[in-house]
Amino acid sequence: MADDDTIVDKRLRTRLGVGGVGGKPPPDLVGRIVLDRYLVEDKLGAGATGSVFRGRHTHLGREVAIKALHPQYIDEPTMIGRFRREARAVARLSHANLVAVLDVGETDDGTQLIVFELANGPTLRELMTGPLPADRVSRLVKPLLRGLDHAHAARLIHRDLKPDNVIVETGTDGSEIPRIVDFGIAALSEPDDESATKLTGTGMVIGTPLYMAPEQAKAEPIDHRVDLFALGVMVYEMLAGVPPFDGTAMEIAVANISSDPPPIARRTPGIVPDPFLEAFARKLMARNLADRLPTAHDALELLELADRDPDLALLRIGPIDVARALAVISLPDRSR
Repeated sequence: MADDDTIVDKRLRTRLGVGGVGGKPPPDLVGRIVLDRYLVEDKLGAGATGSVFRGRHTHLGREVAIKALHPQYIDEPTMIGRFRREARAVARLSHANLVAVLDVGETDDGTQLIVFELANGPTLRELMTGPLPADRVSRLVKPLLRGLDHAHAARLIHRDLKPDNVIVETGTDGSEIPRIVDFGIAALSEPDDESATKLTGTGMVIGTPLYMAPEQAKAEPIDHRVDLFALGVMVYEMLAGVPPFDGTAMEIAVANISSDPPPIARRTPGIVPDPFLEAFARKLMARNLADRLPTAHDALELLELADRDPDLALLRIGPIDVARALAVISLPDRSR
């Protein structure tokens, strides 16, 4: 049995890109003009599939964000083909809560690029310095669901939704406007398209383990509900001030596959979360697909019902198995 567990452990590590998965260093585009019209001014960050830069249109002066696919994918024609096709599909999206794709192309040395609108504001991660009030959580989640509903209607799955991929802009009236960014690794949800689950040719699952649905971590076929699972983790984290599980990427991925999240009152003693929103988060995070909320539209309707009648909304979510949640296996305390 130990040998079998070791094999599973190695396979999951490889899929998640943890435990020694390497690659060529990311491109250094700062100071270069790419696609003949964008001056790359600064590097903003890097992720599993690419690096993101701030740029400016040399003629219009418009600021943009430029994502450059990591060099290790340059020699994978299938991956490049999907990258371009999906970028064109994302470019058709137009919604106030999604950051739009403006352009796509490649550098002279073959680095694949996607150019996005540049959203100005902190990330949701930067705002999550502790538990957020329930009304603010609801105000932030509703627009995210509207954006997801728009993308899912176009058959696009984000696959890496997380607080770092949400920019919160400030409206002219002072309201918070969350916008989902980095649809550059989105998947077209096509019938019988198992390649939507992972990076074609690499076998590595796309996504961040903390927010990764069980079916995604296991490299099984996925659909739009992986985004709902990720949003559920985000709602839990906004309410609790901490994510459902601690541990390494590997440990968290295994926990998402095998365990229900612990009640927030147990996870963070002293925090009394809004009962509807906690149940709402757990419904989004249901490990069994049949138990998960089916669509972003359904989730949005449930949130809007909670504004009018929270008791009825809680009733519609259905019973939550608290006993099973309380029995969740704790992961190691990394703070010690």
